[in-house]
Amino acid sequence: MRARFLSALFLVAAFASHAEEDSRQVLFFDLWKWDHWHNLELCQGEPEWVRECFYSDPSFPGERMYFPSVWHDEEAGEYRLVYSIKWSPFTLMGARSADGIDWKPLPREASDEVPEGERIAPHHLLTVEGGSGSGVYHDPNATDGIRFRIFSRLDGEAVHERALADPHHRWHAIAKEEGPKRYFGEGITIVSRDGVDWEVKAGDHWDWLAGDWFPEPPVFVFWDERRKRHVMTARPGWGDRRQVIRESADLKNWTEPELLLQPDSLDTSGPLAFYGLPVHPVGNGAGFAGLLWTFHNANSRPVGSFNQFFGPMDAELVYSYDGRRFFRTSRKPFLRRNPIPEPGCIQVRPCSIVEVDDEIYLYSQGNLGAHGRERSEQRANPERQHATLLLHRLRRDGWMFVRPKGDWARLQSKPFALFESAITLNVDASVGEVRFQLTDVKSRPLPGRTFDDCVPLRGADGVAVPLRWKGETTEAITNRAIRLEIEFRQANLYAIGMDHHFLDAQDLWLLEDGKTIPAKRFDF
Repeated sequence: MRARFLSALFLVAAFASHAEEDSRQVLFFDLWKWDHWHNLELCQGEPEWVRECFYSDPSFPGERMYFPSVWHDEEAGEYRLVYSIKWSPFTLMGARSADGIDWKPLPREASDEVPEGERIAPHHLLTVEGGSGSGVYHDPNATDGIRFRIFSRLDGEAVHERALADPHHRWHAIAKEEGPKRYFGEGITIVSRDGVDWEVKAGDHWDWLAGDWFPEPPVFVFWDERRKRHVMTARPGWGDRRQVIRESADLKNWTEPELLLQPDSLDTSGPLAFYGLPVHPVGNGAGFAGLLWTFHNANSRPVGSFNQFFGPMDAELVYSYDGRRFFRTSRKPFLRRNPIPEPGCIQVRPCSIVEVDDEIYLYSQGNLGAHGRERSEQRANPERQHATLLLHRLRRDGWMFVRPKGDWARLQSKPFALFESAITLNVDASVGEVRFQLTDVKSRPLPGRTFDDCVPLRGADGVAVPLRWKGETTEAITNRAIRLEIEFRQANLYAIGMDHHFLDAQDLWLLEDGKTIPAKRFDF
């Protein structure tokens, strides 16, 4: 199977480059690109739990699994998984799989050395004393030769020793005069060139640029190809369960954190908290999808600690067109907790998104215990595997979709221009029918491109089903203002693939005058 991280190339809206690029998808995160719809509903995608993908560390069945990160190693021709069996010390282990479903430990060569700590198993990759980790960032550029990074945190005596030895350390003065403190902490980066040999990168303090910011794991990073930026999502402080965003062009100089997401006026059913946010590009430049760790911490008992500490966790779907502003969708779980007592029945914490052929694999940590109760549940039932790898499978671009409320549904797009004539649908009409036509701006059907001229899709199910019309027509459909109309029944519509640009009035006037549309800053 073919697999890759979802790192799509963005298109530039200039005529010279369109023919050389793949079609950008029109996704159904929302309906803003549509001027009219009737008898349809916008639905959240339905990831399928893959029961056969069940893995916990075979050498330490009583331990948990933190930040399971999966990618496809092209050179080895297999899938790789790394995870920690402890929150702290960060104890990194490796696994391998031929298909991304059936996993086995990844043994290291006998001559390999674990940089820190004694090797505890053949598939033990690294231990960072006093460290806690996050998910793996697969850098698509690797300009310094480093392909994999884990943005982590160091606490405790290790930080005290570093502070004493470094006069420029943020805690140097306090460490020298007052000794160790509970609040001593710093960001570290764990790096690898091949995903097997890992080490702590010296002097790489990704958190020091913001003097009043002391983030708590997990930290996730994604690449924004359009703006050539590494983008980080993290929590703004220890115990502060919101999400902030930062950017960097070189993984060294980061912008100050800015608030991204926090519970708002619609979250009135009970206290919520946002723990983590892995994000990936989707739709070949259409935008970004994120899986927001949502902590449900309502409790009928009074708060007995700094903050409410116990409760289940699942993941909401969020999205962005520009990689900077994110929106929540239905505010219902996208990765739902499984029924008790199945794996992941109390917590689902996603960490990796991998594209596999025409599907998307979503990998998570699944827990049988609530947040804050993992260790006590583990002690009470030591024979059970309390934390395992979970896999959910999703149709490509199936994050959101539209379907009829009853029989026929219909929708009409806003005006757009095509740069290549091909249009495809990601659609499941295996028991239904889809019809389509192109019109001008005033909704007048184009000759030869009407509903009556189309070749209806009956029994079709594919991620790139081409739209065809009967007969031949000389009517040009590229480089002019047109609309797409679709009517369908008993079918799910997931995405539309086309080399396009949605127009504003300035674009329309330019096209009508025979001019070229310039590149667009907001071509999302």
